Amino acid sequence: MSFSFSISFNPFSYITILLLFFAAHAFKFTRFFLVLLEERKLSFFEILFLYIRTTFVNLIIPFKLGELYRVAAVKHMTGSLKTGILLVVIDRFFDTLALLTLTLPFEILFLRETDPVLGMLFAALILLLICYLSYVPSFRYLNKYLITSKRSRKAMMALDVLDKANLWYLYLRKLISGRSPLVFLASLLGWIMEFGALKLFAGCFNVYFDIDAFIHYINSLLSGGRNSIGSAYNTMGIIIFAVLTVVFFILSTGRKKPEVTDTERKGAFS
Repeated sequence: MSFSFSISFNPFSYITILLLFFAAHAFKFTRFFLVLLEERKLSFFEILFLYIRTTFVNLIIPFKLGELYRVAAVKHMTGSLKTGILLVVIDRFFDTLALLTLTLPFEILFLRETDPVLGMLFAALILLLICYLSYVPSFRYLNKYLITSKRSRKAMMALDVLDKANLWYLYLRKLISGRSPLVFLASLLGWIMEFGALKLFAGCFNVYFDIDAFIHYINSLLSGGRNSIGSAYNTMGIIIFAVLTVVFFILSTGRKKPEVTDTERKGAFS
């Protein structure tokens, strides 16, 4: 897809693009917030700032490698690597599920072919789902087998690994329990808003944008390929989130409690 440099100036379109852009990220933040609800030590402001700065990093680093920073940032905020990893896994799972819900039916019904990247994403989702659904019966069988049939040191080590894996599984269930429909709905609405923003954004450059073009845009995000409209839209996102990151950083420093000096501490006890 190439740029047409005949730009249509329509203030209403620009305002609508910004509204759809912020709506898309509001829904994505909702998904992020719903999963982090169990981390009661984090305030709403802290979770919002965490989303803003990790999204900014994700926008400037290709191939979605910014998710590694998100894991590190969540670990820093919560003190739990487990929370960071599982948050990103859940976030990516529902985000991809919503994306495929919107794009696969179009490809199958109208294009009668499946994009290789979307096909790999679908295969990855199925694999994760199989692992999740088969975990409980597999855990029960292996746990019973090792307890009743084995007494070796290796068996004890295997039981220890199983116990640790079970803690991760139980925590994963805790993060999504009762919220998975809302998390999926937020993901779905986020992608719909983003498609609308991209369609209007492309229209400003007199470029036709449909579901097929949207799929090419997704491919460029995952593969690092060039997409003129996608690159321009991504640049807009980087600028917006760079400004938001600076603003929230300033606000966060203002929210920090001032350190108590020795003089004030002595005065408090006098």
